[in-house]
Amino acid sequence: MKACTRSLWLLCLFVCLGVAQAAPKNDVRVVIDVSGSMKQTDPRNLRAPALRLLVGLLPETETRAGVWTFGQYVNMAVRLGPVDARWKQRARGESEKIHSRGLYTNIEEALKQASAGWNRPDQQTRRNLILLTDGMVDISRNAQRNAASRKRILTTLLPRIKRSGAHVHTIALSDKVDTDLLRQISAATGGSHIQADNAGMLERAFLKLFERSAPADSLPIRGNRFKVDTSVRDMTVLVFREEDTPVSLVTPQGKSTNFEQHPRNFTWHREQSYELITVKKPAAGSWLVKGSSDHDNRVMIVTNLKLATSEIPPALLAGDSLRIEAELLDKDKRITRQAFLNLVEFSIELAGGRKLLLRDENRDGRYVADLARHLPGGEQDLIVRAKGPTFERELRYGTSHFLRIAEVKLSEDKDKSGFYLSVIPHVEILDPEGLHIRASLDDGKAVALHEEPGGLWLAEIGRDEQGRFVEIHIDGKRHNGQKVAASMRKKLVLAGAEEKVAEHDKEAEHVSSADEHGEQEAQSEEPADVHSEEDQETNWLLIGWITMLVNIVAGIIGVLGFQFWKKKKAAQDAEDEKDTTV
Repeated sequence: MKACTRSLWLLCLFVCLGVAQAAPKNDVRVVIDVSGSMKQTDPRNLRAPALRLLVGLLPETETRAGVWTFGQYVNMAVRLGPVDARWKQRARGESEKIHSRGLYTNIEEALKQASAGWNRPDQQTRRNLILLTDGMVDISRNAQRNAASRKRILTTLLPRIKRSGAHVHTIALSDKVDTDLLRQISAATGGSHIQADNAGMLERAFLKLFERSAPADSLPIRGNRFKVDTSVRDMTVLVFREEDTPVSLVTPQGKSTNFEQHPRNFTWHREQSYELITVKKPAAGSWLVKGSSDHDNRVMIVTNLKLATSEIPPALLAGDSLRIEAELLDKDKRITRQAFLNLVEFSIELAGGRKLLLRDENRDGRYVADLARHLPGGEQDLIVRAKGPTFERELRYGTSHFLRIAEVKLSEDKDKSGFYLSVIPHVEILDPEGLHIRASLDDGKAVALHEEPGGLWLAEIGRDEQGRFVEIHIDGKRHNGQKVAASMRKKLVLAGAEEKVAEHDKEAEHVSSADEHGEQEAQSEEPADVHSEEDQETNWLLIGWITMLVNIVAGIIGVLGFQFWKKKKAAQDAEDEKDTTV
């Protein structure tokens, strides 16, 4: 009896562990700059409605969040705690107090306070911090103190946040911002960096970062229509609109609702450029949005039938592989019934509307696809979808793909007496510390490259070298410690006639990469190939956990099998005794 009780307890523990792993919690922290310069960069204080948008989208289950504002000092505007109706009401109220009166821009202290408690990894929690600023590290009129604060961010604070597994997303709301610092912070932690050219972009920037911080199941909108299935408990409809353009929702029963007139199960929040509508227990069927056809409109839902995917990084290097995994969860448990899954299509929508199907290779409910060779360069949205006969789910990811290890440019000086060679390493990929860049002409003559402020490497090459190739060699490591190396070639050609310019454009760049044996293979008009050396380290802790779980399962099976055999034997003995008596 004791053995049976113990095995049942272990079984319950095992199940609970499995559910916890399938449903990670969200920890979202928002840090907003209120320094005096915001009077120019955000004169209409659009930080407030952008924050209210994020607040409205945050799920009220398994999520905690907090909001900090900073200038010279850091203030906790909304206390870190569970997200519920009261927390959201408090956050909306505090958003009205966002100002532009701060004296300095103390990014170091803001990051330190907002990331408090993130000292070690937590596999059960998605940790994300969103930092919005329009300036540089500025804690004093003393430039040395500012430089020291910036250095502490990179050498002390950032490594600690990185070790905790948190992602830091940064929004730059000015061309005067320390872009190099923000990009390094985001890149080192696997976060995203967004350059907002004006405050009007903040709401959409917060939407993109919400989709990275707390991924929520969504329903696709096609032709302003979306279909709600019977498993949807709540839905939140985000509609971006032009000023003074009325927005309404038409229910499956044909009833039109709007901000002024809507049922009691609707909560309708209106801002100048968007409307956020939450509906409890929405009617199943086809809904219609009137008054807006914006591509950033969203329908986010709360449901037991969820789509889960593997994490998609915000930036990739040419040569990287990207394997996407997706699965459907019913009450946080993966669906494996083939009779059901045979009716579901898993796909990924790529740039230009291209669709790639995922396959269930092992018939275990995990659908996979390798994307590396399908992805073009630049920014694009990835949409993972699961479509069944009566339902559809999607998750959206905005990400950069196939970044080169660096951008290399050749330009002429004003009097055409020579060339300027500039190399801009992608800090989204490369750790600036320990980066080595060298250049030489094809005859072996060295070209003197100098590192300039802001991460730019620059060289001057005389006119007499025209017609030669300049070769650039880059050695460094990624933010995860992986070593990378690449080589590129540019031809030195002064633009004269149009024909010569065309010839220059055609053969301007040749890219090469060293393979494991050091051999060189030239390529033309392709991103830089990269070779990597990963530090292979055995994860004994993980192996120990797996071994323990396997033993637990084996023990449970053995105990249950013994109990079943014992009962069967007792029944057989009773039957034999009965037969003997007769």
